[in-house]
Amino acid sequence: MKKFLTVLSMALVLCLFTTNESKAQLPANSIGIGTNFSSGVSGLSLAYAFSQSFDLSLNLGYQSNSQSVGDASVSTSAMTIGLGGRIFVADTKAIDPFVSLGFSYSDAGMDMVESVSQDATAMAFSAMFGGQTEIATNFFIYAATGFTYASSSADQEIGAETMTSTNSVITLGTTSVGALIYF
Repeated sequence: MKKFLTVLSMALVLCLFTTNESKAQLPANSIGIGTNFSSGVSGLSLAYAFSQSFDLSLNLGYQSNSQSVGDASVSTSAMTIGLGGRIFVADTKAIDPFVSLGFSYSDAGMDMVESVSQDATAMAFSAMFGGQTEIATNFFIYAATGFTYASSSADQEIGAETMTSTNSVITLGTTSVGALIYF
């Protein structure tokens, strides 16, 4: 965690020195595409800037992993879809601060050996504060931190038995970094 915060701090300082002299406002009525990395999960972002101080984004993510050890194999996959909005609270020449709210839904599955499987769904709500800077014409990078409330439910099947578990978690210090280019 300490290493991540150091890298994030260096990136923000670099943004201060590499930004162009124009104001880092969103181009109004434009569509953006980019990527985001939120708490270790990457995804594709599609955004629409309604004005210079407000945008909405649709975030899509997919992960898949397979491992084999001897005769045992484990495969996991997860799909996430989210909707978020950012309101920029000030207009500066270097970094524009914003607040964001987001909602996401995840569906994940795991298969182990032949008789064990797990299906899980999760819904999360996040509120964050961050900053964005324009490093080239209509190309923005951002970083944010805040909290997330997540509620999940998992069904685990072991042979003919099914176990269900639910979990709710509030995470402080959730981080998100990303880049968007607007057209």
